[in-house]
Amino acid sequence: MKLDVLINKYYEKLNSNDLYILNYIKNNPETSDVNITLLSKMCNSSTASILRMTKKLGFSGYSEFKYFLKSLTASKESQDLKTRLEILASDVEHTMKIFKNNNQLSETCDLLYNAKNIYAYGTGYGQKLMLQEFSRCMLNCGKNIIIIPAFTEFRIAVRNMKESDMVIIASLSGNARDIAELIHILNLKNIPILSITNFNDNTLSKLTPYNLYYQSSNINTEDSLNNSSYVTLNLLLNFIYEGYMDFIESK
Repeated sequence: MKLDVLINKYYEKLNSNDLYILNYIKNNPETSDVNITLLSKMCNSSTASILRMTKKLGFSGYSEFKYFLKSLTASKESQDLKTRLEILASDVEHTMKIFKNNNQLSETCDLLYNAKNIYAYGTGYGQKLMLQEFSRCMLNCGKNIIIIPAFTEFRIAVRNMKESDMVIIASLSGNARDIAELIHILNLKNIPILSITNFNDNTLSKLTPYNLYYQSSNINTEDSLNNSSYVTLNLLLNFIYEGYMDFIESK
C-alpha cells in the first residue's frame, strides 16, 4: 500500500501538523532510514506528534511505520527495473483489485439508472476520449451521456443541472483546483458526482461523494502526464458499463 493511499484512508483523523509531517516524509525519501528523534528535528515537530500521527495511520508505533517506509523505498527501486509492459500489466491487475474492493458498483448503477441527465467531464484530453467511448457503449443501455467539452461549457451546464441529474468527472491527478468551485455548487444543489481518478491521495475524490479509482503508475512527475495509454481508465469504465448491463438485466 502506498503512503498516499494511507493518507486518503485516514484523512479525516489527520490534522494540519500530521499532514505537514507526512508531506515532508513524501518529499524526503531518506527519512525512511532515520530514527524518530532525528526525524522530529528534520521536520521541526515533536517526537510525540510523530508517534501520534503513526498511530492514526494504523501503525503500532514509529518502528512499524519506519519499516513500512523502507518497504516502499525497496518497492520503488524494484519498480524502476520493470519494463513499461510489466508496469502496465501491474496497473491492470491493481485496477481490477481496487474495483473489486471498492464496493461502489451497485451504488454507481443506481445513480446511472435514476439520473434524468448524465453529464461527463474529463479534465484532460485522454480522459475525454475514454469518456466518449464510454458514452458510445452506454447508448446500448438507453443511456445518453452528455460529454462536456471544456471548462467554460462545464460552468454553463452547471447552471441548468437539477438534483435528478448526475455528473461524472474523470481525472488523472485528481487535482480539482480549477473546478473546485463548480463541484461546491453541485454539492449545494445535491447533484450526485462520481469522480474517477488515479488511485492516490487527491483533492477531487475528497470533494465528491462517490469515487472510483484506477491505477496508472507510468506518469511523468514533471508535467503529470501519462507516459502510457489510458488502458486502465478505459478498463474501469468498461467495468462500469458491463456492471450496468448486468444491473438492468436483473431488473
